[in-house]
Amino acid sequence: MEPPASSGTAAGDRPAHPGRTIAGQLARGVLGAGLLVMPPVVASLSGGDGLLVWTAHLLLGGTVALVLAELVRARLGPASLAAAVGSLLGVRAERVVDGVFAVAFTAGQAAIAWFAATALLTAADGTPPAAGTDGLPLALGVLAVGVAGALSPLEPPAALLRWRPWAAGALALACGVLLWPAVPEAGTALAPAGLSDGSARWLALAALFFAGVGWESVTHAVPAAGAGARRTAAGVALGTAGVAVVSLGLAAAQAHGARAPAPEPLRWGLAVATAAVLASYVLTNVRTAARIAARLHPAGRRSAARRPAGALVAGVGAVCCAFAWAGARDGGVPLLLLGPAAAAVVGYALGAVAAVRRGGAVLRCAGALLLAVLVGLAVLAVPSLSGV
Repeated sequence: MEPPASSGTAAGDRPAHPGRTIAGQLARGVLGAGLLVMPPVVASLSGGDGLLVWTAHLLLGGTVALVLAELVRARLGPASLAAAVGSLLGVRAERVVDGVFAVAFTAGQAAIAWFAATALLTAADGTPPAAGTDGLPLALGVLAVGVAGALSPLEPPAALLRWRPWAAGALALACGVLLWPAVPEAGTALAPAGLSDGSARWLALAALFFAGVGWESVTHAVPAAGAGARRTAAGVALGTAGVAVVSLGLAAAQAHGARAPAPEPLRWGLAVATAAVLASYVLTNVRTAARIAARLHPAGRRSAARRPAGALVAGVGAVCCAFAWAGARDGGVPLLLLGPAAAAVVGYALGAVAAVRRGGAVLRCAGALLLAVLVGLAVLAVPSLSGV
């Protein structure tokens, strides 16, 4: 998640309720397209352990947010995760974070487009079709709409962006209650074939980091709020609780939704609405990826630029389409989501390294523990996913 460009916050601009402000910005940073994409993906991979997988992710994400919040609170002004890490560890670390997130955003948009395509293909009978290239034209179409919007002079109104997570959440709740799309069998775009139960659960937990890209939004929100240690911790805890209520509520709705198929007109309405909301996320995320990519060039490090160059946006769109083509296989959606997941792990691990190197005694211990957990999860997950 790309924070608003800012070099600092004047004391007079600080919010009256900094804890609530931090909580709201954290929740908005985490809750996005993953509201629609992740519940059916996790349900298809984790069987009856979906709530456990979600809970593990939320505990880890809340810990990441708390460590990053304390790291930047009294040391930095409002900044992206890459800029914060760069300020504490050097330019190379900043470029590593920017580089992995630039690539990850393109893979993530391909996954979003494939999910939208699967939703449209599912509208006819309510059951996700077998994996194949049938959905590729639809996925490329969703990407084309999003990239065309990103290339246009269109600027989505701020009010629309504020309300979009609410619309995505309401739509996700409706889909969960109606159990649409139905939890797919292995061999569809949402679930690869041939995985053991353990490997499928590891894939679900890893893919959930796509929904967790946004925990790092505290690197902008906390310095801007200017809160003390207690209010910062309270704000992060409140924001994490809000994310937990929404995420676990959607997971529970997916697990206990209606068993009778929704009427076909309603399925088409949900499918079209899902595709439209996800295309809007593609639009804003492609621009974000282009801004991140621009910072990688020595002459293009303009983090405050509102609009990236058209050629760069088109290039990002082309990479998204290449990833979409590669995703035309069983389990394409969760496998593409491993791109954003890997970027999140790298960025959060570097944040933990910065906490170990630049923090006080308590923060160093917390950073070391977080780093150990992230590395341990990666070490355990890679062998389980190597045969996918």
